[in-house]
Amino acid sequence: GSNISRGLSSSPTNNLRTVHTLLEYKQVLDECRCQGKMVVVRFFATWCKACKAIQPSYHRLATLYPNMIFLEVPVTNENANLHQGLEVPSLPYGHIYHPTSGLVEEMKISRKYFHNLVRMVKWYEEGMCNLEDHVPPSESLAHEEDGGV
Repeated sequence: GSNISRGLSSSPTNNLRTVHTLLEYKQVLDECRCQGKMVVVRFFATWCKACKAIQPSYHRLATLYPNMIFLEVPVTNENANLHQGLEVPSLPYGHIYHPTSGLVEEMKISRKYFHNLVRMVKWYEEGMCNLEDHVPPSESLAHEEDGGV
């Protein structure tokens, strides 16, 4: 089993994973939900030119956002049911999963649309950071009322 890592040598990021079955897919999502991590998914096919065109951009995105998990889900004859089960309408296609809200975004991610994925990933990254840093408004109001008595 040691030769598996050799194929990934081009991408130094350990937050980029490839899954081939619906079971693996669900396991990764469950694991990330427990860890409170966002998951970005790229559905692609090896024979799809548009998919190949965005691959470097997708891998670069993974290096920019090490706190998120980036999944690659190749379409094969064996796992066609995975894409059908997840209602992937075209390739390349992207999903973004939030640890508490589940599937929050789904979009075309061919080169023409890839900037949408980039924008969303950035937005969620900032949103996740903000959620942890800021006290919700409802709590800060309660403190002010206590102080005014």
